[in-house]
Amino acid sequence: MQKKKYYINIIFMLFLLGAVFFVLLKDQDLYEIMSALKKADKTYMFLASVAAVVFIVLQGVSIKIILKSLGEKLSLLKSVTYTFVEFLFNAITPSASGGQPMQVIYMNSDGVNMGASSVALLFWTIIYKIALIVIELAVFLISPGFARHYLGKYMWLFIVGIAVNVVSIFLYSIIVFSKNGAKNIAYFCTWLLHKLRIVKKKEKIEKKLDHLLASYQEGAEYMRSHIGTAVVVLGITIVQRLAYFVITWFVYKSLGFSEYTCFQITALQSFVAVCIDILPFPGGVGVNEGFFVKLFAPVMGRSKAVSAMLLSRGASFYVLLILSAVVSLGAQAHKIHKEGKKIRIGKHHAAENIEQNKEEV
Repeated sequence: MQKKKYYINIIFMLFLLGAVFFVLLKDQDLYEIMSALKKADKTYMFLASVAAVVFIVLQGVSIKIILKSLGEKLSLLKSVTYTFVEFLFNAITPSASGGQPMQVIYMNSDGVNMGASSVALLFWTIIYKIALIVIELAVFLISPGFARHYLGKYMWLFIVGIAVNVVSIFLYSIIVFSKNGAKNIAYFCTWLLHKLRIVKKKEKIEKKLDHLLASYQEGAEYMRSHIGTAVVVLGITIVQRLAYFVITWFVYKSLGFSEYTCFQITALQSFVAVCIDILPFPGGVGVNEGFFVKLFAPVMGRSKAVSAMLLSRGASFYVLLILSAVVSLGAQAHKIHKEGKKIRIGKHHAAENIEQNKEEV
């Protein structure tokens, strides 16, 4: 059932992508666009790809630091692998909802406590959203006129995006920093699902929740007393966010433009993130491409904006999506091999015990 849902999301994503490209390209000079793509500076495009990988690696660094503060040992390689897994499943599920549950599953298979991993990912999510707010505040403080001018009629969407992020931070903070926040929310959801007749055995679910929330609460208690960790991770996450936004600056330079500064192009890309992240499409596919062209057309012309969009999304999403798929397949193969090894060892020990019992008899 779960696999079927993922396949449906992938098909929907491809359909949406095809429809958007048709709308964007139908009135454009395709020869001019292809020519721009071919002439794009390879050095700048390589830097764009490096920035995309840095984005993933820095997230892995943050998760490792948070888990270390919770007493969980995890190698950087493993942490980065989990981040690739999250990217893949975020890309193929609405509202990027599938990534973190898959991270928790993979971490648990490597011996990381589910309560600790859940708290770590929730804690990182709060910081990730705070980092975006900090960047937007900096943009509006440094150049308020530029921000208002280029957002123009989309200012309302930007405000809604910021508001959604602030509300999300508030709700997530209640879960982490309130002693009974996670329990109350979990119990309320269970009660609601029971009333809707989706969950039949409410008491059984609540028992499982109590067990999970016990380890979760221990981790949350620890995080509440480690604000220093939050400050360090916030600094890393701001750099991580900027690494992602600066990809568009490298693309802009690769197309031969130089009129706008790195700050201005990076700021415009951050506006795209604020406005699009709130929409429930797998990986932001479709709306991201369309909004990118709308926002960057005044900067470089519509035709070049389409070229920039193809290159930017190629480096920041599709290249990472392919890498994430390869890494996830490798992680899954390793997981299956490890589970198979455990079964073989178990059978071997069982056989030894049987032989030992026979000898004793």
